[in-house]
Amino acid sequence: MSSDILNNLNPGIEDLHPYEPGRSIDEVVAEFGHNEVVKLASNENPLGASPKALSILREFESDLHLYPDGNGTKLKKEIANYENIPFGNIIIGNGSNEILELAARAFLNPNTSSIASKHAFVVYKIVTQSAGASLIEVPACSWGHDLDSFSEHLEQSTRAIFIANPNNPTGTYNSHKEVHSLLKKVPSSVLVVLDCAYFDYVTKEDYVKPIDLLREFDNLLITKTFSKIHGLASIRVGYGLANPSLIEVLNRIRQPFNVNTLAQAMASVAINDHEHIRQSIELNSQQYEFLFDKLSQLGLECIPSVGNFIAFKGDFIGKEMFNDLLKKGVIVRPVDLYDMKDFIRVTIGTEAENLKFLTALEELL
Repeated sequence: MSSDILNNLNPGIEDLHPYEPGRSIDEVVAEFGHNEVVKLASNENPLGASPKALSILREFESDLHLYPDGNGTKLKKEIANYENIPFGNIIIGNGSNEILELAARAFLNPNTSSIASKHAFVVYKIVTQSAGASLIEVPACSWGHDLDSFSEHLEQSTRAIFIANPNNPTGTYNSHKEVHSLLKKVPSSVLVVLDCAYFDYVTKEDYVKPIDLLREFDNLLITKTFSKIHGLASIRVGYGLANPSLIEVLNRIRQPFNVNTLAQAMASVAINDHEHIRQSIELNSQQYEFLFDKLSQLGLECIPSVGNFIAFKGDFIGKEMFNDLLKKGVIVRPVDLYDMKDFIRVTIGTEAENLKFLTALEELL
């Protein structure tokens, strides 16, 4: 078969690697024959989906032949109420990743560049280079975003800046003051994307206040997801917040009916399931302290995290440890792809899940 068609790929795509999702439980069961597998690889909520969201599934059995609301009216009203912002400041997406892709498609091309931190979420590189643009990586500071130096890396061609706060996979975060200071330095013509996928887990008092920033800066796009604390990862729904003019531009290139009916309905309920959110934060805070202490006691280097995961390394080869843990029925994530050689990222699970992981890890160290 001729490969001539590949000669016309857009610049940047040839050097990309496909996003590597965590191994699924079914895959690991099929390969190793375990009766029980613990998945701590993809930063999912160990408490599962919002019970209130699950309770409404049967209501839609007779409507599955109908297209979803292309405007996402009900969901956007619930988001507007939750975030205390006007309806026109909201766009919904097939996961928050779609919002990141829309931003790249709107502002990046082969003559432009974007900025992101080293060790930042790999999707920033994917959406940048797939648009033909180049990514400028800013060296990290203590595994986190060195926002003070971001403005020094601005070029004439720079059209977008991506900030993961907290960052995945390191778990580091930037304060409100740091983000505000950067926004004051950045030209108003450069889009700043503040990715807050793990926003709800952060309990630090100096953490960023996204809506305060949104009211001050017209070049800011905030993204959030229902995949993490709301436990709705499999239905793919997220949203973006920005000034109405920017939202209108993104809606021009958004695919029609991009968020399905079930996703809209479940997210509309999950965002108001305050008890599930509270329980999820409480479990994460308790188990983070437990897991971080245990890993540290084992002599492992752990990066302090404000998310629902911990990145760590020790006297082992990361990919080998990943495979050895699979054999014991525990799925974690090696993060060599993020230029974090031999680091492992583990999601904070329930106490039972964390104990199974620690038992397996200790046997292998």
